Amino acid sequence: MVAKRNVLKSQLPLIIVAATTVSLVIIYFVYQGVVHSKCDSIFEQTDNRLRGNLEFIKIKGELVLGREKVQELAEGPQKVALHLKTCCIAQEARTMSTDQFQVCMNGAKDYETKIVHVVTKIKEVKAAEEQRNPELAKQKTEQAKEAANEAISTEKTLGDIKEVKAAEEQQKLGLAKQKTEQTKEAANEAISTEKTLGNTATATSAVKFEKSSMPAITVEKFDGPPDTLDEFHLVEGGTDLGGTYRIKYQPKPDTALVVEPGIYDVVAKTSGGGTFLLIGKVEVKDGTAARINPNAILGSIVVDPLTRKGFPEIKEVIVFDAGTTGRRLIRQRTQKPGAMLPIPAGTYDVECKTADGSEFVLVKNIPVSARESKRIMTDNEIAGFVVYEPKVTGLAVEAIYALRAGTNEIASETKHFGNPIMVYAGESYDIALKQSGGLARIKSNVTPKRGELTEVR
Repeated sequence: MVAKRNVLKSQLPLIIVAATTVSLVIIYFVYQGVVHSKCDSIFEQTDNRLRGNLEFIKIKGELVLGREKVQELAEGPQKVALHLKTCCIAQEARTMSTDQFQVCMNGAKDYETKIVHVVTKIKEVKAAEEQRNPELAKQKTEQAKEAANEAISTEKTLGDIKEVKAAEEQQKLGLAKQKTEQTKEAANEAISTEKTLGNTATATSAVKFEKSSMPAITVEKFDGPPDTLDEFHLVEGGTDLGGTYRIKYQPKPDTALVVEPGIYDVVAKTSGGGTFLLIGKVEVKDGTAARINPNAILGSIVVDPLTRKGFPEIKEVIVFDAGTTGRRLIRQRTQKPGAMLPIPAGTYDVECKTADGSEFVLVKNIPVSARESKRIMTDNEIAGFVVYEPKVTGLAVEAIYALRAGTNEIASETKHFGNPIMVYAGESYDIALKQSGGLARIKSNVTPKRGELTEVR
C-alpha cells in the first residue's frame, strides 16, 4: 500500500504536466475551431460576393474596359478576402485596437463599393449603346475605366497578405502572433499616413524652420528656367485641388511673407496651366518662419521635339498622373517641345496634341525622382497608322478610328485617308471606318512599331 502511494507520488508531476498539456491542446483546438470558423466564413462570404460582381465584369465589361483591365480586376477578390480574414484573426488575437481594426476593415469595404460602382457604370454603357447614344456611351465608358482604376488602386493599398497567410498556416508554432503584430504596425502606419501625407519632402530638408518674431513662409527661387513656374499659392492644409480652391496667400520667390499661424499646403502653378502640390501640411507656429526649397522636391521632364518625317507636328505636350483617365488634373503643359517641365517626384503619362487637334498618348508610367531630369526621346517613342482609301466605289466615310483592340473605345482618329493617326506604341488596335450606316473594322489587333508609321491598306 505504501509502495503504491509512493509510485503515485513519484508520478504526480508527470500527471500534472500531461493534464496541463491536454488542457492547453483542448483550449487551442476550441480557439482554432471558433476563430477559424468565423474568419473562414468572412473570407468565403467576401470572396463569393466579390466574385459575383467580377463574373459580370468578365462577361459584360471586356469591350468597355479592355481585356487587360478585366484580368487585373479579376485578381482582386481573393486578395481582399484574405485581407478581411487577416483583420479577423488579428482582432481575435487581441493584437489590434478598435481603431486599427476599423482601418483594416474600411479598405476592403471601400474596394467592394468601387467594384459595385464599376458594375453600375458598365450597365450604363450598355444602356446607352442600346439607346444608340454613342456620346453618352463614350462618356460612361470613361467613367467605367476611371472606376476600375480606382478599384485596382484600392486593392493594391491593402498590402501583401502572403506573409500573414503563411503565418496563419503555422499558427500553432507561434508565428501567427508575430505576423499579426506586423499587421498591427501596418495599421498604425495607415492611420498615420493620412496625417503625414505630402510631408515626405520635409525629411529631405526641403523645409527648414527658423526663429522669427512673426510667423512667416518663404518659398525659395526655383533654379530652372524662370518662366516654368508661374506662381505659388498657400492654401489651407488638405485643400482639394481637383477644382477651384481658395488661395490664402500668394508668396513671391525669395520673399518672406508674414502669415497667420496654421497648417498650409504649398501649390505650384505652371506657366502652361498645370497645378501640383509642391509640399503639403507645413505647420507654421508663432515665433517660427518656414523656408521651402523647391529644388529639393522637384524633378523635371523634357519631351524632345519630333523630327521624324511623315509625322504631324506636335504643338502641345501635357503631363498627367500615371494611370488616371477621364477628367484629370494637368500637372504640366507646354506648347514648346524641348522645354524643361518641373514636376514633383512621381510617375506620369505624357500626352501630345498635333497641329490638326488630334490627341494621343506618347509614353506611360514615366518615373521621375527629386532632382532628376527625365528626357523623352520622342523620335523613338512615337507611333501611328496611315490608313489608305479602299477601292470601293461610292464609299462615304465620316471618320477613321484606331480603337483599342477588342473594344469600341476610340484611341485616336482622323477624318481623312492618308493622314497619320497617332497612337501609343505599347498597345494593339482595331482600325475601323465610321459610316452613316454603321462602324466597320477593316483590320484587327494591329500593333504599331515605335518610331514608324504602320500602313493599313
